[in-house]
Amino acid sequence: MNKEELKKYLIDLGFNVDDQKMENIEDFIEKTLLTNEKFNLTAITDIDVFREKMVYDSALATKDLDLTNKKAIDIGTGAGFPGMIIYFLNPEVKMTLLDSTAKKINYLNEYAKERDYHLAFAIDRAEEYARKHIEKYDFAFARAVAPLNILLEIIMPLVKIDGYFIALKGSNADVELKEARNALKKLNSEVIEIKNYILPESKEERNILLIKKKGSTNKKYPRMYSEIKNSPL
Repeated sequence: MNKEELKKYLIDLGFNVDDQKMENIEDFIEKTLLTNEKFNLTAITDIDVFREKMVYDSALATKDLDLTNKKAIDIGTGAGFPGMIIYFLNPEVKMTLLDSTAKKINYLNEYAKERDYHLAFAIDRAEEYARKHIEKYDFAFARAVAPLNILLEIIMPLVKIDGYFIALKGSNADVELKEARNALKKLNSEVIEIKNYILPESKEERNILLIKKKGSTNKKYPRMYSEIKNSPL
């Protein structure tokens, strides 16, 4: 997928993509791949594949969402996906990028400051951050971080009542949903929409889960990560 094709696909999704937004996205792609040569940010090193499986893939998460002046967080952002792409496409969002790996967050923070991007960054384990920021966010996003039943316990405490967790999943979303039924119930959450997509070039399947928080989360959640992993809800 070249630059022009990416722009077309983003416009087809409904995004208002001008030349400046594309310049910002392309600059971030190039910087990420260049930095990846120094320390590991991504396993995908082909720029055409990167545009599809990292950028376009991330953009799917916010199709039809109004994030203007909303507080959002990207859990386990890694190299900045989907958080940075969400910000480029929705520059009025109040976005925080969270990861436990300091070198990744420090790189992203420095990159954003150099370009005067209005983003917040946090270095912390997600479950520990969640305990300190109960019901702070309108939207939470997670891509390729952990199975849904584990993610729900970590992320739903962060989300405001009537807020949303957007989970970016692949072809096994139906299996993860079955395993997460109990977690959804215990965490006062409900899957209100599943958007299915096929990536335009690789033909890989993507599922975007829109999960709404219907009521307060029990204060005992999230537990320590070892408990969450060993005994998922």
